[in-house]
Amino acid sequence: MWLSRYVSRAAALAIAFSAGMIYGQFGAGIEGTVKDSSGALIPNAAVELTNKETKQTRTTKTSSDGFYRFSGLAPGRYAVSAEARGFKKQQVEDFVVRAEQTQGLNFQLAPGEITETVTVEEALPALKTENADGGRVLSTREIQSLPQIGRDPYELLRLAPGVFGDGARNGAGNSVGLPNTTGPGGSNSSIFQTENQVPISSSGQRLSDNNFMIDGVSVNSLTWGGAAVITPNQDSVKEITVLSSPFSAEYGRNSGAQVLVVSKNGTNQLHGGGFLKYNSPSLNAYNRYGGVAAPPSRVQQLYRQFGADLGGPFVKNKLFWFYSYEGLRNNSTDFTTAFVETPQYREAVIAARPNSVTAKIFQAAGIEPRIFNVLNVGCPTAFGSNCQMVNGGLDIGSITGSRGQYTTTTGGGLDGIPDIEFVQLALRSRTHGDQHNGRVDYNLSSKDLLAVSMYFTFLDTLGADAAGRSRPMGDLSKKPVNSLGTLTYNRIISSTMINEARFNATRFSFNQVTASSGVNFGIPRVEVEGLPFDRIRFGAPRDEATPGLFAQNTFEFRDTVSKVLSNHAWKFGGEVRREQDNDNLVGGARPLYSFTGLFNLANDTPVFEAINVDPATGRPADAQRYFRTSIFGLFAQDDWKVTPNLTLNLGLRWEYFTPLRETRGRISNIAFGPNGLKDSRIVVSDELFNPDKKGFAPRFGFAYNPERFSRKLVIRGGFGIFYNRIPNVLFANTRGNPPFFARDNLCCGTAGDPFAKGQIQYVLGASSSPSSYPVNPALAVGLNPSTNAPNGTAVEIYGAQRNTPNPIVYLYSFDLQYELPRQLTATAAYNGSVGHHNVRLVNQNFLYPNNPAFFAVYIPQPDVNSEYNAMLLGLTRNFAQGLSLAVNYRWSRSIDTLSYGGPGAETNQTYPQDLRTERGPSDYDATHLVNLTSIYELPWFKAQHGWLGKILGGYQISGIYTFHSGFPWTPKIGQSVSTPGGPSLSPTRPTVYYGGVDYDFSNDAFIRPGGNFPLGGAAYFDTKDSGAPGVGRNVFCGPRFTSVDLAFVKRTSLPWLHLGEAAALELRASMYNAFNKLNLAPFRFFSPGTFADNNVFFGRADSALSGRVVELQAKFSF
Repeated sequence: MWLSRYVSRAAALAIAFSAGMIYGQFGAGIEGTVKDSSGALIPNAAVELTNKETKQTRTTKTSSDGFYRFSGLAPGRYAVSAEARGFKKQQVEDFVVRAEQTQGLNFQLAPGEITETVTVEEALPALKTENADGGRVLSTREIQSLPQIGRDPYELLRLAPGVFGDGARNGAGNSVGLPNTTGPGGSNSSIFQTENQVPISSSGQRLSDNNFMIDGVSVNSLTWGGAAVITPNQDSVKEITVLSSPFSAEYGRNSGAQVLVVSKNGTNQLHGGGFLKYNSPSLNAYNRYGGVAAPPSRVQQLYRQFGADLGGPFVKNKLFWFYSYEGLRNNSTDFTTAFVETPQYREAVIAARPNSVTAKIFQAAGIEPRIFNVLNVGCPTAFGSNCQMVNGGLDIGSITGSRGQYTTTTGGGLDGIPDIEFVQLALRSRTHGDQHNGRVDYNLSSKDLLAVSMYFTFLDTLGADAAGRSRPMGDLSKKPVNSLGTLTYNRIISSTMINEARFNATRFSFNQVTASSGVNFGIPRVEVEGLPFDRIRFGAPRDEATPGLFAQNTFEFRDTVSKVLSNHAWKFGGEVRREQDNDNLVGGARPLYSFTGLFNLANDTPVFEAINVDPATGRPADAQRYFRTSIFGLFAQDDWKVTPNLTLNLGLRWEYFTPLRETRGRISNIAFGPNGLKDSRIVVSDELFNPDKKGFAPRFGFAYNPERFSRKLVIRGGFGIFYNRIPNVLFANTRGNPPFFARDNLCCGTAGDPFAKGQIQYVLGASSSPSSYPVNPALAVGLNPSTNAPNGTAVEIYGAQRNTPNPIVYLYSFDLQYELPRQLTATAAYNGSVGHHNVRLVNQNFLYPNNPAFFAVYIPQPDVNSEYNAMLLGLTRNFAQGLSLAVNYRWSRSIDTLSYGGPGAETNQTYPQDLRTERGPSDYDATHLVNLTSIYELPWFKAQHGWLGKILGGYQISGIYTFHSGFPWTPKIGQSVSTPGGPSLSPTRPTVYYGGVDYDFSNDAFIRPGGNFPLGGAAYFDTKDSGAPGVGRNVFCGPRFTSVDLAFVKRTSLPWLHLGEAAALELRASMYNAFNKLNLAPFRFFSPGTFADNNVFFGRADSALSGRVVELQAKFSF
């Protein structure tokens, strides 16, 4: 309903604008000059353009400088002609327009009668002669042909020059993020990923700087930077433009990769198809390394994908429609090993403490772990004499004392009853996805185009909780719905002026409480610590977002006017985005308890409780917030055809990102006092920080096509200033700030201080609701008027500097393109960027003397700088005679002081008090990168005449080769270092590096004991002392990455179906990591292999990436 109401309002607004301005669906264009045989420019020549799919025709005349331009074009094939009195008409019969690109097409007319026509067959221009933008257009053929795991077209974004990514998958088949990044991750659920944070870096910038648009409107996540809430299915995509160096003032919001998707439209010809894709573990290969102490693994995913599409005319040349559907059904079982409590232990607790909270939990439905196999193991050495093997498991103690009485980890001592056992657990998961896409294009008249496009993505997942020992009580379901509705209207005001307007609404929402209606959230999360292995857990997973109620909306209006004046192609435009984050993170109202050992659990004596409360009442906190942000943008762009072979691109953009606010005024920040943090206090404000309205961003580019090289060389370059929207995730945690809210972490209950002075309240909820827990009067502590923080307890605070500037990036490039024989084009380019005011999330307690009211104060500090420089070499061949080729090589260096803003512990710094010591290679820096893509149609029996032709003809091979050098990593030690603020910080870097390590980057070097540190970490570093680091950040290099993905296709034409020449059946086998090359997982911040005081793991990879994965697909199309 929300979408229909918004579209209705948008339609009414569009009609109100239509008298003088209306909008265009597409952003591509054709421009050029018309000359005579002597090279003189011809004014007032008539130029006509016809879309070969829809037969829509447009005309214009050249200016006094012989210049013409068509804007607002859809990608596809066009017939373009030019004519003038006294000259023969010249017609280019088959000119290919790429998505969101302006391409050059010049005419040179020969003297003669206008009734004479000279026809030229020209497909896709080899050179980019009209602007300095760097990147790549992924054509329909490439999207349909190149291997993309899970049929996710965003998997191909990494192939654009200037973009880094490797498409790696881990041993479970999930997307591998760039090192030390946090967030929703890449396409782990195919195109149904709720927020698809594609792991790519553009021009050396952060992952969070990427920008996603479909049909000219934003589909970006409000919470996480660089994530899209709509991933379109392959069959709905016409083309994707990926710009790594965009120098037009049209582009804003982010400075990274501009991902511009154009959806497929209907044409005059009925076309469509359907497919079925099959994945099975039995088709996949094991990698040969599972980790230091783990066996090799293979991807265990078992799922089916299927879909169909159909499009055509309602009214020929007038009204067109297109619809696509894709579905996924995945039912998989994975396995893990862990220690669990025994049934005998649970029975003993129920017998001894029948009315206890723990006994009630043990009697709840779904308590039994899904045990696939019981493994007989001895007592871990850490238990010492406090463990014995008995029938049924390991005896590690006994129940003693009484309820509410604290005891030791062994309780009353060994009693011959098994308490724990080591088992293999079955982890069942289910993923069901459905995506619907529809589009209607209506040529209202020769001057008006109306289009409506929509995407609706439905996901239904159910997964076992591995940390909770795969208990059915912890199986959580998620049923998010992602949607996009776009209304576009294009008005051709004159032959030299067009107005383009776009309206859209994007939404992401789900209610995990109702989706997991079978889960009893009235059972708290319970954890048992103090054991020499991972904690034993009970109850459903718990964090602030689990369960969560999510509702995030974006409403957008954009308008652009294009006008040709003489030899200037002007664009003026503006945009407004209204962003609503209506999330209710109720999960924190449900407590988490921790117990020291199983026998304190039996006695209902927790050592720790985490719960979110209202400090004024002690009730569970109200986590509902209505956050609002907006983006405003204005731009002017002049593409100036100075001469027929020189174009200047001049632009200016202004952009304003409003500060975060909350509609009910429930937002607060920390205000430093005269003595800084030491006498700071919490203040309630209308906006989280002061507005930054200084977002002026000039852009410049040029493209020069000198005559002396027979127009085979293009010299291009550009410079631009960009601003980045700071992701809301860095500010949204302010929802947990006092005076409305307190994140209480109550510690520590002991025999000498039971229940932490009585504050810990171990209880069940009154119902299955996460908000049903009783009031805890001990937490109704009120507020300290001097700090506005709760009395008697220290709390965690999130905030922002009052004057938080927008991150700013300077992008620049210079490149040479040369057209070679055999339809090849060579490119040599320099690409660079410099960034300022990037943020790092820092606990201010490390930096300044503390205020005892706050145990942690997290503020995004805008003081991170970055720089990137690269040489890019490329060789391309557009598809012709059955072959396409693209080879890219990058030699680069990316340097910063932090590579991702957070939040999350992996984005921590090891010495944040001195930012100079953190300067080093970016976490995703890879000196050498090579990727190669090719599509090759085998030449024999292409016509497929006769049965022999049908059997031996129609074969195609496509593939992607990727290589890059290893990611850098930082050696660390577990020692704590003191900070200026007082609290100690760990881990940190060693104070001394002695040298002498090996520099072997083969896989064997990261598998063998010691890796490149064969004598153990202490032989190369001081692992005992702490202090200022004597080792730089990211000074060592990890394992290299090499992979080949291949797709083999057999296409058989089916003319006897009488559905046209395109009717065919296609059988496809896609192989990812086709040669089963062993690739090792990159080191991350907490990888055991990065700790020099851990001799068993130091220098060794945690695990391997995916072995070969095979997908089989059958597809019918016409």
